[in-house]
Amino acid sequence: MAYIYLALILTTWSLTSTAQNYIDLIKFDYVVTPPNTFDSTSTSTTLQETNGDATIPIAINDNLAFLTGIAFENSSASFGIGRSRESMTGLTLKLGVNIKHNSKWSGTYVLLPKISSDLKKIDRRDFQFGAAVLMKYTKTSRFNYRIGLYGNTELSGPFIVPLFGLYYLSPSEKFEAKVLLPVTVDLNYLIGKGIRFGLNFKGQQRSYNMNSPFGSEANRYMERSTNELYAYFQYGTKSGLNFQLKFGRSVWRSYRIYDENVAFGIPLIFFGDNRTQLNTDFSDSWLFKIAVFYRLKLDTASESNN
Repeated sequence: MAYIYLALILTTWSLTSTAQNYIDLIKFDYVVTPPNTFDSTSTSTTLQETNGDATIPIAINDNLAFLTGIAFENSSASFGIGRSRESMTGLTLKLGVNIKHNSKWSGTYVLLPKISSDLKKIDRRDFQFGAAVLMKYTKTSRFNYRIGLYGNTELSGPFIVPLFGLYYLSPSEKFEAKVLLPVTVDLNYLIGKGIRFGLNFKGQQRSYNMNSPFGSEANRYMERSTNELYAYFQYGTKSGLNFQLKFGRSVWRSYRIYDENVAFGIPLIFFGDNRTQLNTDFSDSWLFKIAVFYRLKLDTASESNN
């Protein structure tokens, strides 16, 4: 499965949600796996991933806010049998606005230029450009719908994802559901003061330019496609600092190297895909993640989100 990871868009959700009375300004997480065995071999590699995100919202008035920030991601492993350990990095600039159009509809519009490569050197193939639109329809003060579209100039070719979602907060403010298909699902429940238990799904698709040699092929890139299922515990302090401990499993994960393109892609389907994979897949595995983030409360009417 090939899904786009839109953590950048989810960061701006809090600015468009009536019930979600907070915004996560700074986030950091670290993921590690046990050894992952390459297909049909005894050779293995350990995968490590690091992600960071910072968002700066600038409110102009009640109907308009500018959004800016930066996101960082890094994946480190041996991506081929006999290949030394490598690091793939993405740096994304976030530039956008959130507009309240009327009492029911609001929209988030974001440009997402980025560098995505092994950073051995920087040339035009290391740069990609993405953009997203996410509209919200407010049904009630605790429930709203979302619809949108995301596109990016992946190294494999143009990739477009339609987005459908919802947000729900229970009257007790103990149960919260954040859904944006096919990208993410987060369901969590307040089980004690400042302590939440949750279930989380994330789908991700990335492509990274590979400047280091891989055989004699030119224009090599790595296409990262993962789906991750987690259970987690979260503890939040009154100061806004939150900690998460996650345990999960990857599903249909791949880190594949190509030197050919497709016509364009949407989730689950690549049109004109006649590519030959240049490396060997390694297995799915268990995932261990720790996360830290700073959450700014937008009002103090309820302490249940601590």
